[in-house]
Amino acid sequence: MSRIVAGIVAAALSLTAGAAFAADAPWAGTWTVTASFANGRTAAPLTLTETDGKIEGTAGPLDENQYFPLTLRGKRAGATAQLEVLARGDVVGTLSLTARGAALSGSGTLYGVPVTLVGVRPSTARVAPQDRVFKPVTYQLQYSARAEPVLRIAPGDRVTTTTLDNEGRNAALQYEGMPGNTLTGPFYVEGAMPGDTLVVHIERVVLTRDTARMYSGALNERVVQSGYVQTPAKGWGRTWVLDRDKGVARLEAPGDKLTGLELPLKPMIGSIGVAPPLNQALYAGDLGFHGGNLDYNRLVAGSTLYLPVYHAGALLSLGDGHALQGDGEISGQGLETSLEVTFRVELIKGKSLGQVWSEDADYVMVSGIDNGLDASLAMATTGMARWLKDRYQLNDSEVAALLSAAVEYDIAEVVDTRPHVVAKIAKTTLAMIREP
Repeated sequence: MSRIVAGIVAAALSLTAGAAFAADAPWAGTWTVTASFANGRTAAPLTLTETDGKIEGTAGPLDENQYFPLTLRGKRAGATAQLEVLARGDVVGTLSLTARGAALSGSGTLYGVPVTLVGVRPSTARVAPQDRVFKPVTYQLQYSARAEPVLRIAPGDRVTTTTLDNEGRNAALQYEGMPGNTLTGPFYVEGAMPGDTLVVHIERVVLTRDTARMYSGALNERVVQSGYVQTPAKGWGRTWVLDRDKGVARLEAPGDKLTGLELPLKPMIGSIGVAPPLNQALYAGDLGFHGGNLDYNRLVAGSTLYLPVYHAGALLSLGDGHALQGDGEISGQGLETSLEVTFRVELIKGKSLGQVWSEDADYVMVSGIDNGLDASLAMATTGMARWLKDRYQLNDSEVAALLSAAVEYDIAEVVDTRPHVVAKIAKTTLAMIREP
């Protein structure tokens, strides 16, 4: 783990489960709760206190779109807590809860909708990390909290798995899934809750076959001027040969002028992310605050990705492997192929930048994803400014001096609906900043 985040993660790992609770006040203390209703489920932290039979508490948003934090008030009725639920001062529901040991359960209504609720005490047990090998048999085409997890893993666990290519084909070029940036997952990370950050260490990204496909008959219309005419060559092939022994890629049918073209392989994960906010289900080829189709060619072995968590378990998925991709993915594809990937997960509890960021041995990188290049650049720059303020407690003038002199930008993706611009700063520069 990098020196930059080691202190944050160490602090997060030292969190305790909260205040102890007495046998005569079994609801008191901190819980992680999941509310289930007809259209889905939502999770949030819940904290309750009891004094002389009077119960009060707070919870994160439990509505379907996670809009409003909640307050709770009520009283004991025998072995049950009868609670009113309020949002912004208005009563929005009622709950009847029973607690037995480390388990909480109950039912009621929220916003007029029937709801069941289950909760558990946050675990403080330190479980030895495991190395997991997962062979997928089903795949997803969406990032969604409605998708059932394929595997539950814990912070510290390392997972080795495989991905299909963007058309749903495996290492033997056989179809196992539908086309559309086919995803392996989702993986449920124990303890991940809204407001946390999921840390994904990408340890290995290995090609599993000797060919890739990339459409390159013409540049995508988003990256050329209006009126620029392109005429795809008749019979131009999509297949590239991946020479894994030499570590290069070359066109299978290059024609005379590109016969000597050999480019270094740089396997990368094109699409990786968590279930998005607001109960959305987003196409695997889309991207946003949750990550998704980032198509950033620095997300290779040795990099670390930081993703905001919006749902219990985070629900991490990945796919869309590329053997190589230029900045921007300007034809609309990289060298699309299948992969074997090893990743390791950690959690930063109760802390989030609110957008995707990453790092490798050389840079810290903050992603800007918005509806246009200008807006994406502004989001990336703002995110980097926030990161510097949080990490080093710099003031605005210090941030302006540093970024004006040292920021760099990558155009990661420009052919999707929302372009992806990355603001990055070298770790050699960061090493010159005095630690707070």
